[in-house]
Amino acid sequence: MLAKIKEKLKIVSSFFRARELSEQAALVATILAFVSILAVFLLVINFVLPKTRVEVRVSGPEKAKCGEEIIYTVTYKNTGNVILEQPELTFHHPTFSLPEKTLVETKSLGNYFYPKEEKTFEFKTRLFGAKGEKREVKTWLTYSTERKKAPAMTEVVAFSTLISETPIDLILDIPAKIPISPKTETEFIFRIKYLSLIEPAISNLKLVVNFPSDFKFKESKPARTEKQNWQIAKLEKLESGELEISGTFPREEKLDKELDFMGQLLINLQGEDVLLKEVTTRSITYEPIFLLTQKINGQEKYSPYPGEKLHYQIYFKNIQDKPLRDLVLTTVLEGNIYDIFTIETPSGKFKMGDNSISWDGEDIPQLRYLLPGEQGEAEFWVRLKDDYKPKDLTETNVLIKNRVILAGFEAEFRNQVNSKITISQEGYFRDKYGFFENSGQHPPQVNETTYYTIVWKFGNYYNRVEDVKIKAALPDEVHFNAVKTTHGEVKVIRKAEVESLYPEIPTGFKFEKPLYQEMNGDDVKYLQIILKSEVSYLYPENVGASGHFGPTTLKSVKGFQLKYKEEILDPQNLKEPTGYVDELTRLKLNELLIKGIPSGPTEVVWEIGEVDPGIGVLEDPWIATFQIAFTPQAAQRGKEAILIHDVTASAKDRWTGMFVNSNNEFIDTTLPDDPTVRGEGKIR
Repeated sequence: MLAKIKEKLKIVSSFFRARELSEQAALVATILAFVSILAVFLLVINFVLPKTRVEVRVSGPEKAKCGEEIIYTVTYKNTGNVILEQPELTFHHPTFSLPEKTLVETKSLGNYFYPKEEKTFEFKTRLFGAKGEKREVKTWLTYSTERKKAPAMTEVVAFSTLISETPIDLILDIPAKIPISPKTETEFIFRIKYLSLIEPAISNLKLVVNFPSDFKFKESKPARTEKQNWQIAKLEKLESGELEISGTFPREEKLDKELDFMGQLLINLQGEDVLLKEVTTRSITYEPIFLLTQKINGQEKYSPYPGEKLHYQIYFKNIQDKPLRDLVLTTVLEGNIYDIFTIETPSGKFKMGDNSISWDGEDIPQLRYLLPGEQGEAEFWVRLKDDYKPKDLTETNVLIKNRVILAGFEAEFRNQVNSKITISQEGYFRDKYGFFENSGQHPPQVNETTYYTIVWKFGNYYNRVEDVKIKAALPDEVHFNAVKTTHGEVKVIRKAEVESLYPEIPTGFKFEKPLYQEMNGDDVKYLQIILKSEVSYLYPENVGASGHFGPTTLKSVKGFQLKYKEEILDPQNLKEPTGYVDELTRLKLNELLIKGIPSGPTEVVWEIGEVDPGIGVLEDPWIATFQIAFTPQAAQRGKEAILIHDVTASAKDRWTGMFVNSNNEFIDTTLPDDPTVRGEGKIR
């Protein structure tokens, strides 16, 4: 090969020397010619001959939490010089993931993919699995060319993401020591608790519990779906649950034996069960000397409310066949919601540092000498804090715990605490939040409409609650006008519609000018219609509403003024009726016209549904705001009037299964939340 190149160079060199060039010049010309030929050759190879090449890049997070929504970005670029026909991208999401669409997605890049053209696609998904597991995506491009109609495929490109955390709490509530009776079967109850911090909700879950082979399963709450498996249909963020399993250990169960328990939470994806969380614990059996039990407010299982005073009764019983002497009983309170400054213990000794209360033989005689089968009791009182605010979400699903220790033996008692819900009610004429533009006069004026803004703020401290309803009644003079809220729905429960008391009088008519004897017109006619109803004993039934103010009308007006003496005559210091339809008489007539019209909404109800813990404490409260219209009556003149009655909130606590409630006071025309009105609220 080298010899042939040299031979060719000699031919070219001879060509240039034949043109009378020097040997050196001929050599230079030969080299330049060769370089030119080589450049043309490379140009043909690179730009004239067809070349198919596609560059594929995948990017995404290297680490992600289980259940967290993540985005993978795929970029394809045609780096060749051939037009790719019918290009189609295929993206295979990781196994055990929940993509936004399907597990395998295909996207068309159009009919043609031109040289140097670049396209980018995004794919959303959520990965599931245990901490430390990896999930891999794969992507490729299929296409054809003008010369090759059979589809070709680019190289498969992969990208892996590590599951850095599985935000689910799974707790086996099992004591380190399990008391076993060598003489009889021993009943044993344990619990497994779970809490999800994954958003949004996850479904198709399964809880698997493995317990020692010599533990005889009896029952569970809730009931199992199959052997050692419990289905969880759906788990919302911050939603918790508890599984209680009861059974027995045999009479001949060995003492000092190690027992292993395991709990697993799995999710079913693509037809397979995927492990999310696993927890194990090991306990040891022992023969107890005492039987320790406890009651709070007279109940063994009691769920207190924040702010409630609790009466603890601790019972201890000698279950050995020999007496015991010189015992010390201690209980230690655990939980930030305890108000330790309220502890009352008639005979015990409270120690502030470790929140413990102790009793000895001087306090309780049975601790000095406890006969076989004999039982003693210790008691104390403590109040829970009324407004303890959780520092973060780890303090949700609140428990109060106390450990009871007697002669080296220990028992732990746990009680679920109900959530605290709050509702506040604010009223404004000049709306500081800017929800509504209110019109009218303040202080309000009789028979004139003034608009106000009512603001409800709802909070929920500790546990997830459901079936949340907030409601308040409106006075007859107040009408619901408009509403704004970002959560739930505000409904208006109206009074039953009634026909007008005076159907002959046009809707919206008002008495605006004085009326007196010998006048004529529709105003007099409408006055007579009301008088026939209000003072029928003075205005005969057979006398029609003629529109003429005659003696019968005069007599009836006087009777009307006497009937409503406190609202018409007394404010004017009049002893006798005048028969003259003055301003106060017209105010009362107009009030009766308004009463004759359906009075509008009677109750406002805000239905929220479910609310997470921490709302109003760790996050802003949920707000509903609505506008009301208030038209005062003559009887309210010179007084302050209620705009909306007391508001109440109710809900069901998902953690305890109990109902919780809260309330807040009414709002009147003094508007204590609105500093711009300076407490002025008497109706003019």
